[in-house]
Amino acid sequence: MLKSIPYALSAKKLFTTRPLLSRLQQRQPCISVFNLNRYPADYQIATFTRTPVNYFPKYQDPKERDTCPPPELPPPKPPKDDKMFWGTIALLMLAAGFVVYAKDNPELRDWLTLNAAWLDELIAILHQENMTYGEFAASCIRGGQKMIDDFTGKNKPKKCSIDGEIVKDVPEEPKAEETKKPCEETKKTKVEDKKKDDSKYKEVCEKLPSPVITKNICEIEKCLLDLSDCVLNNYYTAKQACVVYNKLVLDTMQAFTYKGLKELQPAMEERKALIKEALKHASDCIHKIDEMIRYIDCGVLATKDQIKNTKMLYEELKYKFKKNFVEYMAANDLSLELDKQWPIVEDLIDKYAMEVESMFPGLKLNSKHPKASGDVDILFVNTLRYLEYLNERLKETSDAMTERIDRAVADLPGDNSISRAITMALTIKDKRTESEDDYKRRFDDLKARNEHNLKDSMKKIKDNHEKIMKQKTKEMEHQVKAAFDKMVDDKVAAEKKIFAAELEEMALKLKVTEAKLDARFKAERDTRRSQELWAAGASLLEATKRGDPIVKVDKELKAIEKASGNDDKLVLTVLKSIPKSVREKGIVPESVLRDGFRAMEKTARSVALVEQDGAPLPVYMLSWLQGLFLFMTLSGIPQREFEKPPLVPPAHLDTFDLLQRASFWLDRGNLAIAVRYVDALKGASRAAATKWFEAARAHLEVRQAAEAILAHAASLGLRYI
Repeated sequence: MLKSIPYALSAKKLFTTRPLLSRLQQRQPCISVFNLNRYPADYQIATFTRTPVNYFPKYQDPKERDTCPPPELPPPKPPKDDKMFWGTIALLMLAAGFVVYAKDNPELRDWLTLNAAWLDELIAILHQENMTYGEFAASCIRGGQKMIDDFTGKNKPKKCSIDGEIVKDVPEEPKAEETKKPCEETKKTKVEDKKKDDSKYKEVCEKLPSPVITKNICEIEKCLLDLSDCVLNNYYTAKQACVVYNKLVLDTMQAFTYKGLKELQPAMEERKALIKEALKHASDCIHKIDEMIRYIDCGVLATKDQIKNTKMLYEELKYKFKKNFVEYMAANDLSLELDKQWPIVEDLIDKYAMEVESMFPGLKLNSKHPKASGDVDILFVNTLRYLEYLNERLKETSDAMTERIDRAVADLPGDNSISRAITMALTIKDKRTESEDDYKRRFDDLKARNEHNLKDSMKKIKDNHEKIMKQKTKEMEHQVKAAFDKMVDDKVAAEKKIFAAELEEMALKLKVTEAKLDARFKAERDTRRSQELWAAGASLLEATKRGDPIVKVDKELKAIEKASGNDDKLVLTVLKSIPKSVREKGIVPESVLRDGFRAMEKTARSVALVEQDGAPLPVYMLSWLQGLFLFMTLSGIPQREFEKPPLVPPAHLDTFDLLQRASFWLDRGNLAIAVRYVDALKGASRAAATKWFEAARAHLEVRQAAEAILAHAASLGLRYI
């Protein structure tokens, strides 16, 4: 293309891109030749051998020309694009928000489990639900190491060696066309028929020293059976540990007790320890079985049929192992789910118990018979709040499970939808019937237990009715006073700002009211005490009139002491005046004293002439004769003594006069005056009358004390009329 340009350039001159373009743009005729805007320029290095004469008249030398213009400045660098960086940050923030939101949204987690299981596992790892970050890193390292070992063949065991890792699967059965020779003698190469398969393969068994194991096949089968029994027993032990634990948890939740809930943690730890030990023993036995199976090809003296039968036995044992392990895994899965559920219940119950025990300090829910003192309405309100919260959670869980089941049913293939619907309906019907039967059984048990508890409660209520009524009466008194005080305090507090001027007056009225109430309470207390004193004094006075030879009055005196309240000085003084012998021996009633007076009178008359220190025998005989002949006495006394009995008997009265006056007053029921005259006796007559006198004086002291107490009680009662 450049050869057609009508101007010449120096020979063998190299053209650069930009000067050439500038020259082409200066000359208009050449622009049409190069359509630079539509087609790319094809630059070539060319030589020109012919130059027109005088084409450049401006220059003396064709080589001379203007210098090239300076190159244009390069375009500025485009601004730094941060869209990728901020887009990545936004994407990471959205992913983090999605992970946080998915943690507390069971519906989204269910959807991820069904449609994107890998994302659900990633969320579980981020929140450390199944394992910690350290455990996840360790599992990744183990997986990578195992992948490298499997790729390099490091852990592949040799056919006739016991070295290498544990072989988990059973070796393949030998084919019919294969022949075996002892590995110790030769190297074996297996070649299949070329007509069936053109390929050849060889299995080389390395020649090893003489095998250590050369047991009989029967011994190996016996060992296999023993080891299989050990495996099955350990699997059964692990399964039963899970079954017993599951039953314990379910029974505890059915018949819930706080003590039973606290026993689940030790049971769970015991189950885990037992399962760990059982699985370890089972794994050891399986490892031994696998080693024995590997020995069969190298160290067993047996025929092909025996080896084949042994391997068939091994396959049967593997099936049993798998079956029992699956049963254990089913029970263990339920145990693991229960391990997640009952701690939630325990945390909620502990929180509830902590709140209740903080509201009622004396309440201990872990005791055998917890008792709450105070307003139990607060307990009911708090319990109702927890029930509403649990019902909401139960409803949410039930709705989520229903949606999950519906989604699972909707995702099933629609080929057998009718039969599947019928099967589901029958299953639901059976479950509903089973639930109704279980509900009826539990309802009957609960009803019987409630009836038994009701009978016991009614019996206790009947036994404690009187005691409770007395306590209720006292409590009502305190409640009335407390309610009144609280009402007054509330009104004063509410009207304090408005009725500041009347505050003093209201306080005075309140004090007056309290004084009246205190006076009223004191009056009621004194009235009640006067009634009790009256009853006790009347009982003591009545005891002095009984017909028994000796009357015990200790109970009556104790009743008086109790009724006095230990703060009545008059009653205490009266009780102190009663001799101690009266409390110990009792008193002689008035009727017995009247009968005893006749015998005492006869004896005193018989010894009227005898002095107190004694006398000769003739004096005794003379005194007795005097008493015998003086059998008739006057029945009356002087009128002045009858109208006004002297406080001290006259000194001129002899023994017969004193006894006659004592008998007179005793017949008229005035024992006090009779005792006064008997006290005036002298000599042997006084000694003869001492016993009767002491009994009569004690009788009088008790009777006068009873009369004084009656009078005091009457005065107390009349004081508030």
